[in-house]
Amino acid sequence: MFEVYCDSSFNEGEDSYIGCTVLRNGEQIHQSTTKVPGTPQSNLDCELEALSFAVTLTGIFSKGDRDITIYNDSTEAVKTFQRERQEVEKKFPGLSINFEYIPREKVNQAIADSLSKKFPVFFLNIPTCEVESFSRREEILSDIAQNGRNILYLKKVEEKSTNKKTCYRLIIRTMDKILSNDRFYLIKKGGPGTQVKVAEEIRKDLSDPRVLSSLEAKGIRLENSYFLLTDETWGLRGTDNQTCSILPISVPHRIICDEVDRSSENLFRRAERFR
Repeated sequence: MFEVYCDSSFNEGEDSYIGCTVLRNGEQIHQSTTKVPGTPQSNLDCELEALSFAVTLTGIFSKGDRDITIYNDSTEAVKTFQRERQEVEKKFPGLSINFEYIPREKVNQAIADSLSKKFPVFFLNIPTCEVESFSRREEILSDIAQNGRNILYLKKVEEKSTNKKTCYRLIIRTMDKILSNDRFYLIKKGGPGTQVKVAEEIRKDLSDPRVLSSLEAKGIRLENSYFLLTDETWGLRGTDNQTCSILPISVPHRIICDEVDRSSENLFRRAERFR
């Protein structure tokens, strides 16, 4: 049995993406995320492209398979391809290709839905910095503990988040106390990555003289501070140990993380013994 589950996320005015997962005899053999070609005008346009891409994947992966089922959660898009089934099968002699509706809640369709939203992010024109693991760097922990360095990190605010937007709170603190936690960022999901977009918004804020002045009034200076990667911002981390920062590249700072326990509590617990 050969199955393809496909879904898409329509992002008006931004890039839209397709997620697909391919199974043979119940085992996943492929997952992918790809950009919807052209400029789709509606969710239906995207779902039709998702089904078309699923047909392409069928041609690539269905070696020796004869009975194919392609699933999508748009009844209108599925009906369109059911009507075109014979034309599709002409391109694949010997194959029987069925197009079926499936609810998004089903496991494999939920995976396809997730893939259409969590697409790879490439930091093409975004300056990146090296991320350092503080769990193996005692000098980082002692610097934070003994010199009162500022730590910046983000927390998701569930009560302010919606199905379409994620709310982040920017926290700036030292070992001893929170200096600022009143800056909130409500970011639309999808497009070029929610975490990348919130980082961009914060960089803009932290480059604004008015914002910097208000932070300085609280005793906050950004130079020589630390940006802590947590679960909420792990998606900013790219390849080769490079990470997109929430701080402007012009501000001297370091980016730190723990590979296993990414909580802020873990950082302060580890730094405590270096007081």
